[in-house]
Amino acid sequence: MHESTHSPPDLIGLLRRGGQLDTNLLVQADLRDADLSGVRFEGLNLTGTRLDGAKLAGSAWSHCQLSQTCLDGAILSNANFSDCKATQTSLRGALLDRAWMQNTEWLHCDFRKADLTRLAALHSVFRDCTMQTAIIAEAWLSQCTLQDMDLAGVCWDKVHLPDSVLQRCSLAGATLSQCSFNRVQACGIDLHNAQAPGLSLHRAVLDDACFDGALLNAAVFDMARLDHATLRGASLRSARFYGATSQAIDFTGSQMVYADLSHFRAINADFSQTNLTGASLHAAELPSALWRDTILDNVRRDDELLREAELWHPAV
Repeated sequence: MHESTHSPPDLIGLLRRGGQLDTNLLVQADLRDADLSGVRFEGLNLTGTRLDGAKLAGSAWSHCQLSQTCLDGAILSNANFSDCKATQTSLRGALLDRAWMQNTEWLHCDFRKADLTRLAALHSVFRDCTMQTAIIAEAWLSQCTLQDMDLAGVCWDKVHLPDSVLQRCSLAGATLSQCSFNRVQACGIDLHNAQAPGLSLHRAVLDDACFDGALLNAAVFDMARLDHATLRGASLRSARFYGATSQAIDFTGSQMVYADLSHFRAINADFSQTNLTGASLHAAELPSALWRDTILDNVRRDDELLREAELWHPAV
């Protein structure tokens, strides 16, 4: 791959004028600190391109290839990425606030200390990327893939990942404030020792997930699947498991005061040493459960009147 023969000012002029450009025009080009705000990058190969510190606010990237591209410290506020593929691209300290990503792949990319506030992404992939120190807040990533990602210790605020894939992701020790992972496919996810009160996992698939020692007060697991999940020593005060299902879930030593397990169906669940004071077990189906040293003070069991109301149907 040959280095661009154009000077940086010439390249900047060509990009600003727009129009049809040679696919390899920017290969290994040096555009550090260039002002390319609002420029459109369409069908370009940016392999080895240097855009460190470049001003790229409002830029639009479509069908581009970014391989070993450097965007460290670049300003990409309100940038739009669609149908792009980035491999081993560095975005350390880049400003990506209010960026939009659709059908874009980020493979082995470095987002350390990047600002992704109010990021919106759809059908995009983040695989084996470095993101632990990235700022992610008020973000929406729908139907995205964050598979096999090490996100241990992240601090996320109002991050929503509906219908996304989080299989085998590590969020161990993470702080998740007002986040929702509804309908995610998250088999093997690791959230042990996470601080995630109110986390919503409605209809999530959480087989083999680990929540040991996590703070999940008022978390929502309604209609979730939790086969072989473990929540040992977790704080689940007022958490909801309405209509959730599981085989061999382990709640050993957890705090489930006033938790709602209505219509929870779990085979071989382990509630040993669990505090279920004031919890609701209305219509719960818990065959072969273990109850060794379980605290069941003031537990609300099957409510016949409520069950009758739930089964009522108006006459035709």
